[in-house]
Amino acid sequence: DWFRAKYILRDGKPHIGATPLRRLTRYELENTLEDLLLVQLKQPYVFSSESAGLEPSTIEQIYPAETQGESGFDNDAERMRKVKVPILKLLACIDFALRKFDQHPTARIDVLGLPTDIKELTPEAGREAVARFLIRAWRGQTDHDEQTRILNGFDSRLKQNADGRAVYDAVLASMRRALLAPAFFYRLEHSQNSSKPYAVSAPELATRLSYFLWSSMPDEELLDRAADGSLLNDAVLLSEMRRMLNRDRRLSLSDNFAAQWLGFDVLRRDAAFYNGEIWTRSAYDELLFGFDQIIRADRSILEIVDADWAFLRRSATAPAKARRVSFENTYEDIFAFRRSRTGLKVERFYQPPELYRVENRQYGGLLTSAGIMRVTSAPNRTNPIRRGVWIMENLIGERLHPPENIPPLADAKKKLLAQQAKDQSVGTSPGDILKLHTSQESCQSCHQHIDPLGLGLENFSPLGDWRRTYADGKEIEGSGILPNGRQFASPEQLKQELLNYYKDRIVENSIRRMLAWAIGRKLEPHDRVTVESIRAQLKAGDYRMGVLIEAVISSPQFRMRQDKI
Repeated sequence: DWFRAKYILRDGKPHIGATPLRRLTRYELENTLEDLLLVQLKQPYVFSSESAGLEPSTIEQIYPAETQGESGFDNDAERMRKVKVPILKLLACIDFALRKFDQHPTARIDVLGLPTDIKELTPEAGREAVARFLIRAWRGQTDHDEQTRILNGFDSRLKQNADGRAVYDAVLASMRRALLAPAFFYRLEHSQNSSKPYAVSAPELATRLSYFLWSSMPDEELLDRAADGSLLNDAVLLSEMRRMLNRDRRLSLSDNFAAQWLGFDVLRRDAAFYNGEIWTRSAYDELLFGFDQIIRADRSILEIVDADWAFLRRSATAPAKARRVSFENTYEDIFAFRRSRTGLKVERFYQPPELYRVENRQYGGLLTSAGIMRVTSAPNRTNPIRRGVWIMENLIGERLHPPENIPPLADAKKKLLAQQAKDQSVGTSPGDILKLHTSQESCQSCHQHIDPLGLGLENFSPLGDWRRTYADGKEIEGSGILPNGRQFASPEQLKQELLNYYKDRIVENSIRRMLAWAIGRKLEPHDRVTVESIRAQLKAGDYRMGVLIEAVISSPQFRMRQDKI
């Protein structure tokens, strides 16, 4: 009660914390420019002997990526507040996008409603096109002063009897100015300078919703619901949520949110993890499609750990007793989607992973996917400690802080090999090495949790392939004992024990991760009431992903502002 009184409630109302000003991340900037200008800016995936299949886009090469903040994500407003905006690089990105737009006659017609023949463009039609563009570019927000300056600037560029080409050039100049305005690059919200929470406006709520689910601007339908105010109605808001989750753009939740949470974004960023472009792209897509399947099919969030299905790349050997699932809305349409969040195209050299129903549960879910096994391994060997830490931090939500002056793991291996030379009974398995490496009492408090989890996945090679022996022929023991005394003898049993022993913590971590992502800041003690409320809703809803997303959207942290604490 003291905790709630001190940190949660103020004047009998929820204390949601000060709402920070947020700007677009590089990922959001590229998505927004694509959706606003209706041009493709992402690099398409093309595999050939002459080009790399995972090349960064032009904007990714120009504009620096954000680093993750205390929330665990790159959209952390507090972290971005401390970093200066690279204005010249932002300008270069906008100029590049506008050049692509200028070269795309269909986009000019669809975005601005201009005539096919630019020569027929009149000053009046050009001015109306600019006014409409400002509404879309600023996501339904109104900045009357800046709008007046831009429209006056458009007028001043035109001389009497200006031809259509001059009008079009003035339109492009006005668009450029609109994209450099704070209302585009920042997600501006009107402040009441209040220490009490209050509801955000409909356009502000639309922007919050679209960047949460799509990492991009609201579409026309969402802007219409904001313009007439109906989005503030609970039923309409949840209806829009469901509509948006049925669109291909929801892939951004996997490509941006899940990739950062589960750490598989490193497959696209770090060439050290590559095992050839086809393998890397396939391993990434197994996770991309897998997390998206939990969203699109409204599956339990616990299926991140274990499930009776898995996406498997075409080059992989299907596990025993696995059968391919044929379902109506396949992922081929995602690749055909012109502005897909992944920037991919189906080529004859690459086919996306397929969905399998698996009876051998060592493959079910995302935990034992090839991509996770790769990013939790060293370049040429498995790393049980890294895998155990990944489970503790990314799934269970336990932040681990390694002690100082840790001796290299290789030292323990050398010591054991020296002992084995004198006594053949001395073991040198990864389990034996870890036991010696963590023999200090100060290490045991963490390693009693970490080591069993990592060693329980030793049957998976650094590339995620199933194996029963090491390269030297020694048999792998994928067994262990958890701190509660429960034993497991296989990865399948390990996953079940995780869901038995750590279930509540995995659920809470999932809630905290998604809520932090949605509101763009780390969670504070005063967010605890909301977390507990979402947990109760999840339990009643069989832990389904749709229940989690709906609960986050309905929370006061998502729908309200608070300017002062």
